[in-house]
Amino acid sequence: MTTKIGQQSSWQYVTEDSAETPTSSGLFRLPGVIAGPTQMEPRFNLAQLRNLKPPGSADMREMDVIVPTKNDYEWSVTYVPMKRISSPKYDFRHFHNMALNATSSTAAGGAWTYGTSTTTGIQRFTIFKEVDNLQHRFSGCRVNRVTVRGQVDQPVTIEAQGFATLSTFADLARTDATSLKDSTPYMWGDMAVYIDGARATFATAFEYSINNEAEGSHVLGDRDPQEVVASGRNVDVSVTKQYQDTGQYAAAKDGTAKSVTIRFGVNDTTPIDVKFRGCKWEAHPVPQEMEGILVHQLKAFARTVSTS
Repeated sequence: MTTKIGQQSSWQYVTEDSAETPTSSGLFRLPGVIAGPTQMEPRFNLAQLRNLKPPGSADMREMDVIVPTKNDYEWSVTYVPMKRISSPKYDFRHFHNMALNATSSTAAGGAWTYGTSTTTGIQRFTIFKEVDNLQHRFSGCRVNRVTVRGQVDQPVTIEAQGFATLSTFADLARTDATSLKDSTPYMWGDMAVYIDGARATFATAFEYSINNEAEGSHVLGDRDPQEVVASGRNVDVSVTKQYQDTGQYAAAKDGTAKSVTIRFGVNDTTPIDVKFRGCKWEAHPVPQEMEGILVHQLKAFARTVSTS
């Protein structure tokens, strides 16, 4: 028996030409610098069944049958996205736009944008994680939820969570992607927030999430999910800013639709805009601090989200 000692050496993904079939171009991608846990959790949903016991049984409360019923394969990764580089192509929008649509390229060179707006379908891909000599593969993956955070003096971080339809320990003889250790992350100086087209110069942090409300679709005769189905889409965004504009308070009370744009690489040649439209402020707290700069956190729900 070979001992597994648990030294993580790889976490990568590759898009799929069809469900559970990685692209023939064979190039693994990294979404950025991995900055947190890379969970891959198969769950087998055990059913416990208790039967009538024979007279004189030593334990009348004993469980008679424990069987796995249906399999769920959950994964998550937290990473720091990198600015645009090529050969192979990398961009901030890897899992971000894969949570929105199914228009990304499966070619070896990839695509910069992975599509720019929302559609019903979302892209499939395969995750490959190697821990020492244990190779773990999730296929038929879809992004359920993406959360993006940015604050002063910290790099932008992205947390992607999702589900898969197949779990194996099969080896994937693919081409490894180029290391990103010398690439440039998005720091706070690269970010800008716009509300109704005007730059929110007093913003100090932001966070937004795209939730596809995904779940596995199971059928009789197969414990693995037949498909990962995205049943909805909720988009929420919050901006922490110094208390400046009382007009936003009135807009929150009146349910006035607003627009929020978060710009990545504001000083770059080709910045990326994440656009939230049809926003309604869900909360507009009045600051409570007695001393120092008064800040509040504007929270909104958005009807649509897209990227430039």
